[in-house]
Amino acid sequence: MRADVRTGYSVVKKSEVEAPLPATTLRAPETDLMEQYHKVKAQYRDALLFFRLGDFYEMFYDDAVVAARELDIVLTSRPQGKKGERVPLCGVPCHRLETYLARLVEKGYKVAICEQLEGPQKRGIIQRDVVRVVTPGTLFEVSGPDCSLAAFYPEQDGLGVAFLQLTTGEFLLAETTRADLPGLLVRLRPTEVLCKAGEQGDHLQDLEAFVTPRPKEEFAAERALPLLMESFGRPLIEPLVLSHRRALLAAGALLAYVKDTQRAFLPHLQAPQPYRSEEFVYLDPQTQRNLELVENMLEGTEEGTLFAVLNVTQTRMGGRRLRHWLLHPLLSVADIRRRQEAVAELTTRHELCTAIRAALSPVLDLDRLISRVTSAVANPRDMAALRASLAPLPRLRTLMAHCQAPLLRSLQDECDPLTDLHDEIRRVLVEEPRALAKEGGIIREGVSVELDELRAIQESGHEWLASFERQERERTGIPNLRVGFNKVFGYYLEVTKSYLRAVPDHYTRRQTLAHAERFVTSALRRFEEQVRSAADRSRVLEYELFCALRQTIAAQAPRLRRTAGVLGTLDALCALAAVAAKKGWVCPHVSDTYGMQITEGRHPVVETLTTSFVPNDLRLDEQTHLLLLTGPNAAGKSTYARQVALLVLLAQIGSFLPATAATVGVVDRIFTRVGATDFLARGLSTFMVEMMETANILRHATERSLVILDEVGRGTGTSDGKAIAHAVAEYLAREIKAKTIFTTHYHELARLAETFPGIANARLEVREDREEVTFLYKVVPGAAQKSYGLYVAKLAGLPAPVVHRASELLAQWEREKRELGTSVNTLPCREGVHARAQQGSLAVMERLSQIEPLHTTPLEALALLATLKKLAEGNRGE
Repeated sequence: MRADVRTGYSVVKKSEVEAPLPATTLRAPETDLMEQYHKVKAQYRDALLFFRLGDFYEMFYDDAVVAARELDIVLTSRPQGKKGERVPLCGVPCHRLETYLARLVEKGYKVAICEQLEGPQKRGIIQRDVVRVVTPGTLFEVSGPDCSLAAFYPEQDGLGVAFLQLTTGEFLLAETTRADLPGLLVRLRPTEVLCKAGEQGDHLQDLEAFVTPRPKEEFAAERALPLLMESFGRPLIEPLVLSHRRALLAAGALLAYVKDTQRAFLPHLQAPQPYRSEEFVYLDPQTQRNLELVENMLEGTEEGTLFAVLNVTQTRMGGRRLRHWLLHPLLSVADIRRRQEAVAELTTRHELCTAIRAALSPVLDLDRLISRVTSAVANPRDMAALRASLAPLPRLRTLMAHCQAPLLRSLQDECDPLTDLHDEIRRVLVEEPRALAKEGGIIREGVSVELDELRAIQESGHEWLASFERQERERTGIPNLRVGFNKVFGYYLEVTKSYLRAVPDHYTRRQTLAHAERFVTSALRRFEEQVRSAADRSRVLEYELFCALRQTIAAQAPRLRRTAGVLGTLDALCALAAVAAKKGWVCPHVSDTYGMQITEGRHPVVETLTTSFVPNDLRLDEQTHLLLLTGPNAAGKSTYARQVALLVLLAQIGSFLPATAATVGVVDRIFTRVGATDFLARGLSTFMVEMMETANILRHATERSLVILDEVGRGTGTSDGKAIAHAVAEYLAREIKAKTIFTTHYHELARLAETFPGIANARLEVREDREEVTFLYKVVPGAAQKSYGLYVAKLAGLPAPVVHRASELLAQWEREKRELGTSVNTLPCREGVHARAQQGSLAVMERLSQIEPLHTTPLEALALLATLKKLAEGNRGE
């Protein structure tokens, strides 16, 4: 973790950006405006200050240099003071604020928004102040990836963690351990994390988030708990003090932070709720990464993930809910079956599912719209979008009334049609309002008598001007006299120079042109004041009426949030049904039994990327719980292993499966050890990472877990790797007895099936025809006898001379190995060999005498086994 000079954050594993100019940049002599700027900036040194000047937000000095670089906008300068010294300057238009905010916040900058607090008509310096500070975890109003916040409260061996997403208002509490924290963070993915100032605990290492230190007193019980009780009520907070005390202290600090930064723009927040991890399958970070559930390993995007296959949702709420389900598979068989029944009904009743999806399609991101409304940043077009999103609710509720599945019926009961809110927005707001609330033209006729009268004054002005122009022509006898208007002089009477002699004395000259003179009268002045006053007053009144409408809707935020949740769940269920119907997936039988049987299962992601996919079976039970899978590289071992994990996960989120038939006994944890990358920054090699991940599995897997181990031991020498793989498989089969798929290229391990009950051999079938080898990608019983490495090298495009030479070397080494085996068996051992063997035996015995089995971890046992293997090889005189 490193300190970031840009913002004061501690930024971990985020893209680098250049630091701004040093804060010691000399200031030019100040005008009154710049004096005001510096006073505000002094309070927000760790943020870029967006300083409102008319229709633009301006940045000066170092802020301007940074913003111009990061936003790719023009950096200019302006003179300041009597000497006219110039200071760096850049600016962005107010109506594009959200776009520029998103770009800066994504890069880790804080942005303090300084607004004008008085109208432009005031003489002198307009009062300005910061109304909101936007940070990586608090930007909720723009479309794109959802931002979220977390706060930690470490104490002894445990941690209290609070999560808050301003987009949805969801507030979660979790009591966890340091070991389980990474898995929790990967699931909930906070964008910004708060910690006590000066705290550099190991739980902050390797966070894919911006870390913000906060004063320690904000985490104190005497400050955090009263703040929560004041915000959400004592009856909701007090029951959580005993079970989630540390998490509540983190939540109090988090709430203080968002109130401090968002101020009057804080959106509606739901009361803190415990995050019940015991209800979900445990997925550690490695498993989520290896299975590519919501993010692919190469690019960090959704492409090629299980989420991408399933996400045919119609709404953003549905996408959020589906993503949550993938990272939180269920443990309760009853809850799984409730989802299955709903998906089954929607799958078989295709017309109903299609109608529901069609009704959902116009619904926009209700979660984000609600946050914009409750934080008072929603504009008229947001309110129009909310109106359009509420319109389909009665239709959806009618459609769900025909459903039979209990989950669908409960959703129908919970779905509030919100017709009162829809009707109120429709009554007040015009069909196509302007984007800015203060420009007018957003409120319907009939909403306000005063507004209608003011509009009538403006509309009747055209008639009055036409009548006034006609009367003046008749009175003066000037036939070409006309009434005009410009923004500088307002309304005027224009007379050409040829008729100037006929101009009455009560006309007051306003402007002289080359060919004419412009005049004004007292009647025209009175009319202009009346019209301008009516226009100004109508704009103010429209804004007041809009704000009142927004407050009315904001007061119903809990109802809106509940309905958004219902729509998200319904949309996710429809997506699972649509995918199942289109791809011909089947409903698995899920139970609390141990066994697992899948007939003609397919990999849900790979089959979408290929024209053909070879299905395979799987059977694991109490008698056979470890499948030792051997076969050539590139023959499909890893795909098969991942396929098993994905099918189990799909079954436990309530989805149908790509298979002919399936029976799945629920698992409590899914572990995968598939490949590894060098953690050079932490000084960890591929093999060390592999051993650490394997040790974690052996330490935490239970009999009810599913374990996927792919090529354990390949990161070290052949002898060491083989010994470690052998020991790991043996330990899993004998001690843990978890359902396990164990792929290996060490064919010798196939002998384990002969000595250990619970282990069965399987291989990827290969067809050989003279020199041609065909991978059939079919899993069949039995062990593989060859690796076909040379064939794979040939397929990969290795030059023919290299492949030929490798073939010669392989034949030579196999011949030498056979000859060496014969000589060892037939020739007497030399004296030196006997001496080394005796020394090796003594070394083995001495090392064994030092072992304390009850105090040896799985990782230490693996390393010890490798050492003994080396000593044993010396004992054989090798």
